[in-house]
Amino acid sequence: MRRKVWQLIPERPEQVARVSARHGLPRLVARLLVNRGLVSEEELLAYLEPSLTRLSSPFDLSDLDRAAARLARAVQRREPVLVYGDYDADGLTATALVAGFLTALGVPVTTYVPDRLTEGYGLNLGALARLAPRGRLLVTVDCGISDREEVAWAQRRGLEVIVTDHHEVPEELPPALAVVNPKRVPGHPFGLLAGVGVALLLTLGVRAELRRRGWFERRPEPNLRNYLDLVALGTAADVVPVVGENRILVRQGLRVMEETRRPGLLALKEVAGLNGRHVSFRDLAFRLAPRLNAAGRLGQALGALALLTAPEIGQARLQARELNLLNRRRQNLEDQVLQEAWEVIRTQGLIRRPLIVAAGAGWHPGVLGIAAARLTEDLGRPVALVSLAGGQGRGSARSIPAFHLFAALSTCRHLLVKYGGHAAAAGFLVPAEHLPALQAGLEAAFEAQVGREPPPPTLEVDAEVNLEELDEEFFAHLELLRPFGPGNPEPVLVSRRVRCLDLRVVNDRHLKLKLAQGDCLKEVIFFDGAGQALGGGELEVAFSPRVSYFQGRLVPEYHLVDWSRVA
Repeated sequence: MRRKVWQLIPERPEQVARVSARHGLPRLVARLLVNRGLVSEEELLAYLEPSLTRLSSPFDLSDLDRAAARLARAVQRREPVLVYGDYDADGLTATALVAGFLTALGVPVTTYVPDRLTEGYGLNLGALARLAPRGRLLVTVDCGISDREEVAWAQRRGLEVIVTDHHEVPEELPPALAVVNPKRVPGHPFGLLAGVGVALLLTLGVRAELRRRGWFERRPEPNLRNYLDLVALGTAADVVPVVGENRILVRQGLRVMEETRRPGLLALKEVAGLNGRHVSFRDLAFRLAPRLNAAGRLGQALGALALLTAPEIGQARLQARELNLLNRRRQNLEDQVLQEAWEVIRTQGLIRRPLIVAAGAGWHPGVLGIAAARLTEDLGRPVALVSLAGGQGRGSARSIPAFHLFAALSTCRHLLVKYGGHAAAAGFLVPAEHLPALQAGLEAAFEAQVGREPPPPTLEVDAEVNLEELDEEFFAHLELLRPFGPGNPEPVLVSRRVRCLDLRVVNDRHLKLKLAQGDCLKEVIFFDGAGQALGGGELEVAFSPRVSYFQGRLVPEYHLVDWSRVA
């Protein structure tokens, strides 16, 4: 039965008719565009034609000129450069991008990503001490903006530091030679970039500075389009909005991914079953990125970086197979934590709480976040999972849109050793004896922000349609709206008075259905729907239409997301 409250976006017929006529689009596709707030001619053209020429200029970013000048000097002098990245897929792709760009220009490069389990996020003094003898110039990617003390330490020991990051800017910047972060300029067009996107801006600046100095008069100039496969992958992995500049970079990056000759990505596509296939945004986010992130979650991010920077396919295939094994281990650990967390939730009666804090001994800290996210989705309420060891708990929490998680943790700061995060996700360290007080404190914060009970989960519906409206012309134009992702969600459509003529279980978890409305038949997939009793009587179904490719041919798909029986 229906799991969410369906909220139909009101139609604006005059705007829909105008967009449809102006751009020769089916009314349903025009309605999808209007639902996403795209009405002006400039917005529509930028959305429908996301070419690289529409990218804003990065050269007004604070400190980009200073960073570019210093790195250009390093190129001209063949000066060693240290590149320090994060252990997640965004940081790994950003590290590979900057290292590959500088290496192609003849610069000796040393890369470093910290161990998530022993070193944690960002710069740390032990790593800086080991790196310092290998170069005098250090570039951070996807980290560093909050590491004021560590940057100051590096500067005192003769290391020049260029910080590139996309995270929120603290009141005091680190004392670096340059700090390149689009969020330093409120409302900047690049403000939504992932870390790998900011890394790309850095290379654009360096190339422009070298061009100005005449460096390429007798040397080949690097084509930065060749790095957009990494940019698309890191951007999809970091769950940033796929709008504006990100939409351009991902759309163009998917094209580069199709033709990539990068050994690491070729091998990664092979183990993910994507070799020779059209690659979608969902493939980036749910098939390629998790294999990179698995390495970071299990403390082996260096192996993922070795894959992305592998010089030849044989070595890349070895690394890709290792990542595939790590990803399976990550999935097993995640399933184990989920099963044990469900048992804790049931036995302790936490299912009745508006917010859940569940703890267990020995839960792997690297998978707490994704397990908490799955529980939050299933339960429709915030969930924090805590791994207990040595009298302390390391926690990871995920939230619902109505509840600002970081603000809630801030009200409990007296109970915590440390914490960090944002509205939707956060991590913390807590003494084990403070867990009951933390549950009570977070519940008090929840009541203050939301009320006593979590709001029912909602499903935003773009339009109510008859199945026969979803014809070849609709799907041909739907292709223009991709890539779908955060900020540009997949369309959700509703059809009423639909009959289920046939259903069968696929891979023990999913349902494949044959739905009929009048004389129109559609085959629909319902992921994780095995066990749902859809047979008999008329239904109302909410679904997402998708486009896939088979042997170069566009193939429509229908993915059921919710349903109810007609009364």
